[in-house]
Amino acid sequence: MTLLTNEQLANIAHDYFLSHLNIADISKKYNLSRYLITKAIEDAQDKGIVKISIYQSPKRSQNLERELQRLFNLKEVDILEDLETKNQDNEMIVNYAAKQIQNYVKSASVIGLTWGTLLRDIINNFAEENRENLTFLQLVGQPVNTSKRKRQLTQVAANKFNAQCVDFSAPLYSLNPQLITDIKEEPYYKFVEQYFPRLDLIFASIGTAQSLESGQFFMEHYADKLFAHLDRTQIAGIIFGRPYDIKGNFYQPIENHICGIKLADIMNVPDRFVIVKNRFKEDALLGALRSGIITHLITTSGIAKRVLLKNQTL
Repeated sequence: MTLLTNEQLANIAHDYFLSHLNIADISKKYNLSRYLITKAIEDAQDKGIVKISIYQSPKRSQNLERELQRLFNLKEVDILEDLETKNQDNEMIVNYAAKQIQNYVKSASVIGLTWGTLLRDIINNFAEENRENLTFLQLVGQPVNTSKRKRQLTQVAANKFNAQCVDFSAPLYSLNPQLITDIKEEPYYKFVEQYFPRLDLIFASIGTAQSLESGQFFMEHYADKLFAHLDRTQIAGIIFGRPYDIKGNFYQPIENHICGIKLADIMNVPDRFVIVKNRFKEDALLGALRSGIITHLITTSGIAKRVLLKNQTL
């Protein structure tokens, strides 16, 4: 029996599923029997070369939405009912968040974002549009990362919309506050800064203290000095590079060490989306909600229930 390579299986699957050629046409194209073409399509699915997903509109929990909106004075809340598996939940929330945020993108001129795998997944799920008058803005410098560098998310997002992007090639933190002061006098920083008051929309994810500690270089060279007067066990979450506790209080001494948008300017942005899909981030989400930095929330019912329960006890 003819053995086909994965590349051949992929080509046949592409013709069948995406080019919509019928079995007879594909059989003629590759000079293979119809049986072998049918088997190749099945093998492509069995090997994971082809992955088929059927979109179903997520069910939302209106009771949880109303409760969170009331408690934390949110403009909009989308609580998606949990599905059977974690992978299904992740795919659901990424797809849903992409569609919801893209609705707001239509009327926006300047959109701010930072970094993170979740944001990259959401951006990758945006439908392509032509918005040459739209600008994606990096809000703060890059975290210390010694791994292989990926493209800035502003660039990835701009490519989806044929839009403009403004990157920010600077470190997120500086041990020396004077360096931050000096950077702010640079012409490029002043160019970036002019966009801060014009921001229409921000979308972000939240981190935890554990995400900070996972960066070995940061822990060895920055953590003890930046957080000299902070009990790190009290860090509930991190957003835009800023740690906060579960009561929603930001660690103010960090402001002089952050290169980028000020917290006050963030709070002035009218629409501030936060997306949470990790069930271990209820403390981080509760602290962020109490801080007032969130105006629009997208998460799952399981996470929302844990946040509400913790809000009653802490």
